[in-house]
Amino acid sequence: MKIPCAWILSILLFALPGCGDGSDDGGIRNSQNVEGAADHLSEAFANSDSALQKHAKSASEAMRKKKYRDALIALQEIKQSGKVKDVNEGIAVRDSLINLEQELIYAMEDGDPNAEKAYQLLKRVNRN
Repeated sequence: MKIPCAWILSILLFALPGCGDGSDDGGIRNSQNVEGAADHLSEAFANSDSALQKHAKSASEAMRKKKYRDALIALQEIKQSGKVKDVNEGIAVRDSLINLEQELIYAMEDGDPNAEKAYQLLKRVNRN
């Protein structure tokens, strides 16, 4: 018996909206802006080794103060340390980079020359 593709597609379209219904995600969160990402980063690395805590604190403060280059450098130090121990820490770094990139784009659109330099640095870092 052949089942038409359209029928299968319609079943999937009705079933998929129920996926990801907001139930418990294990405490892992995604940030929606730079401030939220900075908070998440601080929280995620609160119990890590002192070097990672230092870099996370530096990155968080730099993101809040719009010191883009400093934030990128601190985040890169965390990534390259090889000491990110769990998913929450990894997501905190990823969210920080994503939100920082978005903030850089907005700042560049507003004509901030420092944002342009930091964005070029971010692009170089992402290539490696």
